[in-house]
Amino acid sequence: MAVKYAGRNSVVYMSINGTTAAISVGGMRAFTMDGTQETIDTTEFQASNRTSVLGFPAYSGTLEGFWASDDTTLRQASASQDGTNLYLYPAREAPSKYIGGPAWVDMSIRSAVDQAVGTTANFTAKGTWVNQL
Repeated sequence: MAVKYAGRNSVVYMSINGTTAAISVGGMRAFTMDGTQETIDTTEFQASNRTSVLGFPAYSGTLEGFWASDDTTLRQASASQDGTNLYLYPAREAPSKYIGGPAWVDMSIRSAVDQAVGTTANFTAKGTWVNQL
């Protein structure tokens, strides 16, 4: 039977630039990761239907959290000229299960009178990612 995990134990690791070690990012509350593989059309003349081959996965996604004035990791990574190293762990209890690698990341901040100040980030793979999920 498959082991299930609560999302509350997920962890996001990120470096402030493309060369430093990734550290746990404070204030995170959610992430998404899309690894959709492109399909390349290989349909020939007079074929009876479309055909295709698989291309590369396009790793990208979002990070969501709360603005933490004492954790500048996300803000520094979004300003980095050489990107960041980003690793997503769905469950802290399964440390060998993760996905990540070099990435480009941007960040936005949102404030509203009836909410905590939040941050949202978008990321896309900059280089080769490791998928150990």
